[in-house]
Amino acid sequence: LEVVDSTNTYLRNMLQKKCASVGDCVIANAQTGGRGRLGRSFLSRADMGIFMTLLYFTDEKLEDAVNVTTATAAFVAESIEEVTGKRMLIKWVNDIYNEDGKVSGILAESVITEKGTAIIVGIGINTGDIDFPNELKGIASTVGELDGRENILIAKITDRLMDFAGNSRDRSYMKDYRERFMLDGKPVDLYVGGLMTGAGQIAAGVAEDHGQHNGPADQGHKPPPVTAFSLLGRFV
Repeated sequence: LEVVDSTNTYLRNMLQKKCASVGDCVIANAQTGGRGRLGRSFLSRADMGIFMTLLYFTDEKLEDAVNVTTATAAFVAESIEEVTGKRMLIKWVNDIYNEDGKVSGILAESVITEKGTAIIVGIGINTGDIDFPNELKGIASTVGELDGRENILIAKITDRLMDFAGNSRDRSYMKDYRERFMLDGKPVDLYVGGLMTGAGQIAAGVAEDHGQHNGPADQGHKPPPVTAFSLLGRFV
């Protein structure tokens, strides 16, 4: 597609009209209403990136849906690295970074249908030579010119994600996610529901069990290092 409001919204509408099936992928050259997590907008101008959304179904519990985002982050980072040869890192939970800044974001959503739980996975990747607006300079970056390799990158991501969809309880991707986790050992502020629950704590890696701390915080002990997925909050 040349222009859509949002590839996630477009595919969701297809799903509601019962004209979408497993493996459908919507790709647009631009989005007028690109969305990210926490209601943020995602810059999606024409010829500035890859904007895509993929659909599959799962029988996992909705509370386990965060696994979709972490898995996709690992798959996107690995795929970009294979195509560009440049090292990619992950900032919890869904942002992909190179040495200059954020190059990709992910928005996974779930929809309950008569066929089961549909997972809609939106991915945006900055490509080419982008003149970012002032508010994004020093924050956003790009994977650079792909010189016709866009379809190769899309295929790599799609293949990995569909393999995961067929066995979504496989957590082998977590090894790669942990190796790319860029906040490990760094001070972070943890927000849950918009409220700060921990300031200046040290990120202690990524937990697979969605929120287990490394030690007690009572009886006069210092607060333990926080792990990604703690209370499904967000790090800054």
